[in-house]
Amino acid sequence: MTELIAARRRMAIFLGLFLFVVVLLTSQARSPDRRQVGAIGTGVLTLLMPVQAGMARIADGVGRMWELYTEIGRLRVENARLRGDVEALSRKMAELREQAAAAQRLERLLELRSQTAYRSLAAHVVGRDVSRWFGTLLVDRGSRDGVRRNAPVVTADGVVGRVIEVTLTTSRVLLIVDSRSAVGALVQRSRDLAVVEGRSERILHLKYLSRTAQVEPGDLVVTSGQGGVFPKGLVVGRITRVVQEEGEYLQEAQVEPAAALDRLEEVLILLPR
Repeated sequence: MTELIAARRRMAIFLGLFLFVVVLLTSQARSPDRRQVGAIGTGVLTLLMPVQAGMARIADGVGRMWELYTEIGRLRVENARLRGDVEALSRKMAELREQAAAAQRLERLLELRSQTAYRSLAAHVVGRDVSRWFGTLLVDRGSRDGVRRNAPVVTADGVVGRVIEVTLTTSRVLLIVDSRSAVGALVQRSRDLAVVEGRSERILHLKYLSRTAQVEPGDLVVTSGQGGVFPKGLVVGRITRVVQEEGEYLQEAQVEPAAALDRLEEVLILLPR
């Protein structure tokens, strides 16, 4: 029974709305001026105007939101492209800086090559001995290039060491800071002879200096040419500290190597002509 009453009520509402539309259309049709909507139409439009204005505002807001969304998407794509361009430029700049640094190092090696009476052979460092403090390193030149044991190895800054092992394509270099290394040396200013020894540390030790030798921090130490390995006059380093023990007949000094032994990338191997 309740369902029947509800169905009749819905039918009555539908018929009422239908009649309202028919009356509205009839009034419009009978109006002398078809462009006028009549009193009923005016009332309906008055009632519907706020709804229409609200719907228009909603439509405008949705349109603006859609434009903003599409603009954000476009900006995201543009930002991703720009980030890619910046990363590519950064990589290119890093490559160019590396090439410029390598060219500068090689230019200095070429200058040294023109100044020495030895035949020089450029080599790249391809390995290091990590078992001790930069004791040895491996370079990409060997016996097929004319390298022999005890060949001096230098950079434009100073002495690096000497070759101790040679294969067909590689050579192992004993650095001057290694405890097995000893180089005949000369204090350039005072002309005092001594020996530079390594102790597997950053600093070299200048030994067997006469007690009367007038040496001081800042003095340049070069190879003496004695010992048959290193030619005379190659830079070894500078004295940083002089040690004088009371009652000793000799004095010692600490020397900072001139070559950056922990950052070597290219070296020159000196060979007899």
